[in-house]
Amino acid sequence: MKDKKKITIHINKKVFHLEQDNITPEEIISFIGEPSDYEVWKIIKSPDPEGQLPVDDIRIVSSIEIKSGNKFRVVPPGTFGR
Repeated sequence: MKDKKKITIHINKKVFHLEQDNITPEEIISFIGEPSDYEVWKIIKSPDPEGQLPVDDIRIVSSIEIKSGNKFRVVPPGTFGR
């Protein structure tokens, strides 16, 4: 039997190794133990400087395909005012 490939993602600068290739925002939030009303953002380019709104990040509101190296941030609702 072939071993499933591990996918490595980063959530709030913590590393997670997964066997699944799709993930929901709820799963991402649960991995780091934040409240369920927090928002999930996929980091597209390098993170923006502290305190600045993200320019290229995408808010994740439904299941998405993940690939090794994907980075996400989980933040309190309304942090980025979108």
